[in-house]
Amino acid sequence: MNMTHRWTFAVLAAVLAAVGCAPEQTLPDGTFEPIKIGLVISRSGALGGAGPGWEDASRLAALEVNAAGGLLGGRPVELVVVDDETNTADVDFQASLANELLGEGVVGVIGGAASSISLGVASVLTPMRVPQISCCSTSDRITAFNEALAPEARFFFRTIAADALQSEVVAISAEALSCTSVAIIHLNDDYGQPFGEAIEAALMADGVPVAIRVPIVEGQPSYSTEVGMVVAAMPDCIAMVAFPRSAGTILRDWNNAGGPAVTWIGTDGIREPSFISEVGDPTLIRNFFGTSPITDATTPEYNAYRERFEASLSGEAPIPFSSNQYDATALLMLAIQRAGTTDGTAVRDALREVSTRQTEPDFDRAGELADALYELNRGRDIDYQGASGDVNFDALGNVISPYEIWRYDPPGSTISCPNAVSELADGLGSFCRYRIITAGEIGR
Repeated sequence: MNMTHRWTFAVLAAVLAAVGCAPEQTLPDGTFEPIKIGLVISRSGALGGAGPGWEDASRLAALEVNAAGGLLGGRPVELVVVDDETNTADVDFQASLANELLGEGVVGVIGGAASSISLGVASVLTPMRVPQISCCSTSDRITAFNEALAPEARFFFRTIAADALQSEVVAISAEALSCTSVAIIHLNDDYGQPFGEAIEAALMADGVPVAIRVPIVEGQPSYSTEVGMVVAAMPDCIAMVAFPRSAGTILRDWNNAGGPAVTWIGTDGIREPSFISEVGDPTLIRNFFGTSPITDATTPEYNAYRERFEASLSGEAPIPFSSNQYDATALLMLAIQRAGTTDGTAVRDALREVSTRQTEPDFDRAGELADALYELNRGRDIDYQGASGDVNFDALGNVISPYEIWRYDPPGSTISCPNAVSELADGLGSFCRYRIITAGEIGR
C-alpha cells in the first residue's frame, strides 16, 4: 500500500518547488540522482496497525528536507519501503528485506520496529557498513549485538531507550500499584525474552515476589494453556510483554476462563489502539496499566512536529513512536549532509556529530530540519533536538528518555487523570499518563 496519497497537495507542491537547486549529481536525462533511504515498515502483521503512521513520519521528514533543497547540493531524498509483515521468526525473510534494499541502492535504513526484525536486518547491513536506525526496537539484545563488535564496526542506532531501563520502570509500577505477587507473560523472541527476564530481575531486586514467568509465541489463536498456568499461580498483578494481537487474545482468554480480578502492567508494545480492538469489548479491560517511553513530551520540538504532522495529514495526530521514527529519519539525512557523502562509515560517524553538542560556545540547537540544514550548509555544528527528545547517541547507539506509567480508561470513564490524556478514535477510550518517571528515578 502506497501511503503517499495521504499527503496534502500543499506539502507536495512545496517539495516540487524545491527542485530548482543545482544538483551535485545528475542522471543522463538531466534530473537529480536521488539519495535512497530504506524503510523497513510493518504494513501488515501484529504491528500493521501502527506501521502506516510510522511511515508517514518518515515521509514528513523527507518532504521537509526536499522542500529545503535536498541533500548534498540538491539531491532529493527517495524512500524505498519494504513490508516486514511483523515477521519476527523468519531470519531468512528478514535478511531478504535487507538484501532487497541494498539492491535498490539505499545508503541507510530506518527500521524495523520489532527488535527481532531489526536484528535480522542488521545481520546483513552491519557487515556492509550501512547505517541503520530504529524508532522502536527496545531489546537489550541489540545492545549486546553492538557490544560484541569493535566500535568501528557498529552501525546500528535507535531513537528509543533500551528495555534495561523499562524493566526497572515496570518494577517501579508494581511498587506504586501495591503488587504483592507478580506473574510475567512475555513473548519468547528477541524483544520479549530478555525483557521478561529483566523484569523478573528488577522485581526480585525490589523484593517483589515473582509468582511465575510464562513465555508465549506471537500470533497464536489461543493462550488458554498459558492463562491457566498464570491463574494457578494466583498473582495479584500480571506484567505482560506482548504486541496488540497477542495481548488482546490473552485478555479475552483470561475473561473466558473466569480469571480473578488482577492489576495488569503492560509495556510499550501494547499501548496501541489496536490492542483495544483486539480485545473487542473495552469494558473487559479493567485495572490495566502499563509502561512506555514518553514519545510526545510537551517540548517545543514535539509541539512543532505535531503541528506539521497534523497539517500534512489533514488533522490526524501522530501515533506513539511516530516522533522517534521522524527523528531517526531526520538524523540519518542530517548525518549525510554533515558527512558530505553517502559513504556508510562517514555517515555513521556523522550521526553522533549531529546528535550531540560538538562545540562551545558557538553552537546551534536545531529544532526544524530546514534550520538544521541551513546551519550545516554554513559549516556550523548542530545538536539536533528531536521531537522525541535529545536523541544523544552513546557509544552503543542507545539513547535515554523519560518513561510513563499509563492507564487505560474505557469509554465513559469518569476517573480523573493527573497528566496528559490520549483520546482514542472510534470511541475506544483513552490512555492516561498516570505517572511520569524521570531518568533520575531509574536505577534507584
